[in-house]
Amino acid sequence: MNNLLPIFMKLEARPCLVVGGGKVALNKIHQLVDSKALVTAVSPKISKSIYSLPVTVINRRYQASDLEGIKLVFAATDDKEVNQKIFEDSNKRGLPVNVVDQPNLCSFYMGSVYQDGDLKVAVSTNGKCPSFGTYIKDHIKNFSKGLWGKALDDLAIKRENIIKTLSSYTDKKEVINTLVRKRLKEGGSADKPGGKVFLVGAGPGDPELITAKGLRVIKSADVILHDALIHPHLVFEINPLAKKIFVGKRENKHSVSQEAINSILVEEAKKGSQVVRLKGGDPFIFGRGGEESMSLAKAGVAFEVVPGVTAGIGAAAGFGIPLTHREKAPGTLLVTGHQCSRADTQDWKTLARLDATLVFYMGIKRCGEIVSGLTQNGKPVDTPVAIVQNATMVNQEILISTLKNISADIEKIKLETPSIIIIGEVVSYYGKLRECLNTLPSQMVMPMQNLGFDIWNNKTVSA
Repeated sequence: MNNLLPIFMKLEARPCLVVGGGKVALNKIHQLVDSKALVTAVSPKISKSIYSLPVTVINRRYQASDLEGIKLVFAATDDKEVNQKIFEDSNKRGLPVNVVDQPNLCSFYMGSVYQDGDLKVAVSTNGKCPSFGTYIKDHIKNFSKGLWGKALDDLAIKRENIIKTLSSYTDKKEVINTLVRKRLKEGGSADKPGGKVFLVGAGPGDPELITAKGLRVIKSADVILHDALIHPHLVFEINPLAKKIFVGKRENKHSVSQEAINSILVEEAKKGSQVVRLKGGDPFIFGRGGEESMSLAKAGVAFEVVPGVTAGIGAAAGFGIPLTHREKAPGTLLVTGHQCSRADTQDWKTLARLDATLVFYMGIKRCGEIVSGLTQNGKPVDTPVAIVQNATMVNQEILISTLKNISADIEKIKLETPSIIIIGEVVSYYGKLRECLNTLPSQMVMPMQNLGFDIWNNKTVSA
């Protein structure tokens, strides 16, 4: 039974203490700063992010004297003895105290908060499962659709006039209650934004490569239509309440037709839903985004394109290959490999003559046709070739070869889709960069690895 007293505390200009200097402490400090509290942070180690905030920083271990004059306390350390002492010292002084992730050392809990203007809703799980509170908060957010804050502002103005006009408390309450119900009913229909489709590029694999805008629209979506190779974090974890519809198309596997996808997008949007069409890479680079946008336009459905990092760019960058270079490649050409099995669908003569990097998508099964098409039309057989599999993911791999040897090299290893083929002199920079890194002292190389040059800290997704 949850017998906690739900209160909203005024902390403006009130001194509050946070003991800790890491990410957890930073989160609590942000909440206090948003409440306009006067915050002091105490810890032997303080992150740079905390130093950048309007707080007083004391760079040492906690002391009982730190509680003098304080009105509220957060303990966010990983030292159980320190946390226990903070709790005991706070209780002696009658101070509200919260020891993060230790419910038995808390005189108050922080709820999962949804805020829209002056409207603030806090959800408590009695300290049992904060993640469930977050789930409920997200449900409220999706239900509100950003309308409740505006409705509150409108009602506040009308309430003030009603209070001045009516003298009876009962009359005031009845009129205001009627007004609230009417206003929210109107907000659910007339004020509710119409349906809209967002064609969002999810990037080549690593979920952290999605744009900030792409992440925002995923969070607010009612429906998500996703392809086969989208990272599950983007599909299922960012917005667990959204309806998920799988519409992936894979060669030699059951697929949803493009006509069916177009129909679903139109149908869901016309229900008034915010729909995200989540596509690998960029929606307009071999992603049929053009077809879907035309279908939406013809149906009179509002839509917006949110670009993404296309697979060719991600694959090259992940291994230090510059697709353009002042000396080696003045341009880059992105080519679909699906059409390479037919000689009359590609202008091999022009492709072979171009002084540019060639990037073939979906071409691994057509590698033989690509090689013969280029070499038979004058492309030097010693032109470097790179094949990148599972680009930007923790299991990404690269094969370096030449046009002369690539077909034989592929036969020696197990190479599957999705893979990107990069052809051009810029491929040689992968080897040159590795040579430079190998000559550096280990203490200099390690920071580059930590920055993600070839170590990708995300989940693996098998193709």
